Amino acid sequence: MKTELSTEQYALRDGVRRLFEAEASPELQRALWTTDTGRNPGVWKGLSEIGIPAILVPEEYGGLGGTEEDLILILEEVGRFVVPDAILEAAFLAPTILTLAGTEEQKKTWLPQIAEGTVRATVALAGTPYAPDVHVSDIVIVEDDEGYLLLERADFTATAMTSMDIARRIAKVVPLPGAGTRITADDSVRAAVTARQNAGSACVLNGIAQRMLDFSVAYAKVRKQFGRTIGSFQAIKAQLAQATANNVLARAATHAAISKIVTGTGDANDSALLARIVAVEAEFESNRVTFQVHGGIAFTWEHDIQQWLKRGKILEQAHGGGNAHRLTAGRAGVAALA
Repeated sequence: MKTELSTEQYALRDGVRRLFEAEASPELQRALWTTDTGRNPGVWKGLSEIGIPAILVPEEYGGLGGTEEDLILILEEVGRFVVPDAILEAAFLAPTILTLAGTEEQKKTWLPQIAEGTVRATVALAGTPYAPDVHVSDIVIVEDDEGYLLLERADFTATAMTSMDIARRIAKVVPLPGAGTRITADDSVRAAVTARQNAGSACVLNGIAQRMLDFSVAYAKVRKQFGRTIGSFQAIKAQLAQATANNVLARAATHAAISKIVTGTGDANDSALLARIVAVEAEFESNRVTFQVHGGIAFTWEHDIQQWLKRGKILEQAHGGGNAHRLTAGRAGVAALA
């Protein structure tokens, strides 16, 4: 199984990193907390110019016809910079749902606009009572008992919900009676979309976890206790080493799962679920260690590290949650033995 990424994929990552450095710095994000949208239009504009929303759109609908592997590093960068925009939903999940299950008319109507970046989409899958970035999205795709319902702005009501992550804007979406257009999907399509949500969200978590670990290693080299840098203490070294091992495992599991998704391997959906579980555990440990290393300043909003700590905690429970995913995996394992 191939899990190595190409030079072109790393070059694309570098372009997105430069964009985020310019448009999504901690200082810029703080300035957005009190604005109406909480979003910097330059982020979505820049991603559209680079071609990120077009990657998973087939060429016949104006896209680049890429694969999920092309977005691994991009989603990691979303986590690395704690970008608040719903890139996972807009560029990873929405194009997939339309491509796999949309009617020809739906594909012709929406996929070219998604590829161009002129239409922004968000998604709420089953089990998630809200969708992120509804307030800046042109369409919302909601999973229900019949498959998916594609809603335009006039097709639903949205109630903003409170999040402990001040940068995350989420809303509960309630379709109006008879509104929206139906996207019919069977169980295999829905499972494939859920697998992509698991693997894609794992990428974001991996980016968050690694950036927190980077911050912690750097701070351990300069913070002093008892006349020594805390990085010289064995207890700190052991915790940083464990977090590093967890992150390496999570990243490898996620890359392998997405490779299986792309190649259509039979256990791709199970691998994506396991990648999500491992990524949650890795982020949890990096989050804990970051608090330990940074001490009291980690509790203050004035310190930038709070942006990563809060986003990580929120995303641990988003898209299901670690316990729910472990329960699903356990039941599947028992069923396989029956």
